[in-house]
Amino acid sequence: MVNAFTIDFEDWYQGLEIHKIDTWHKFESRIERNCQKILEVLKAHDVKATFFVLGFLAEKYPHLIKMIHDLGHEVGSHGYSHSQVFRLTPEQFSSEISRTNEAVHKAIGKTPIGFRAPIFSIISECYWAFDVLAKNGIRYDSSIYPTFNYRYGMIKADRFRHERSSTDSNRKIIELPVATATFMKINLPVGGGAYFRAWPYGVTRWAFHQINRQGRPGIFYVHPWELDPDQPKIDLPKRLSLTHYHRLSSTEKKLHRLLDDFQFSSMTEVFNLGY
Repeated sequence: MVNAFTIDFEDWYQGLEIHKIDTWHKFESRIERNCQKILEVLKAHDVKATFFVLGFLAEKYPHLIKMIHDLGHEVGSHGYSHSQVFRLTPEQFSSEISRTNEAVHKAIGKTPIGFRAPIFSIISECYWAFDVLAKNGIRYDSSIYPTFNYRYGMIKADRFRHERSSTDSNRKIIELPVATATFMKINLPVGGGAYFRAWPYGVTRWAFHQINRQGRPGIFYVHPWELDPDQPKIDLPKRLSLTHYHRLSSTEKKLHRLLDDFQFSSMTEVFNLGY
């Protein structure tokens, strides 16, 4: 069974809910170093992945996006400014998607067909997002996380591949949720990110074996900054600080174990989406 390996391609400070994009210049950029690190890990295991890239970074570092593409990885969209979808109007969201599409196309000559919302922020209050995605040429989404988190989650959502219809055009969007595993009828978040760092590695291994035994591929995700334990430390709300900085030094070693234990490829390869 081949699973899907995905990267939410953002710099270390962009996931900290710093919503004023005009303040980002105050923070040290570490995306080039961390991009190289994640590419080295993937190369060591001959894995092709899907990079959901921020449009802001695609505009500022088109050479990185081109390098990712030229190495055979898929480039998807992560929005433009890392704004949570439920904070945006449909018009603002459409602008974010189209601007990111334009930046990616300029860098690699292709437009993304896949999307993942920052912080998994397509929730029940903003199903209108599927209309916007369909209108902007997005064919699959990986934004709904069928678990509970204080910042996101739709606990009753389907755990595996399914279709969502845009209400005004009836076009279909394929939904591909990040991996969860069931334990005592609870959906455990086991698909990566802070959970990967917090759980012992054996939990992730058990979870992906459980998913694969059901004949299903699992979807894993990581951020480049999670391989960077030396990134700057700034004052944050306690819960956010714990999530962001917890056990960063463990990520790279765990990733090598995961890529040794399971087969991975990009979303379009695993789900036959024809990128």
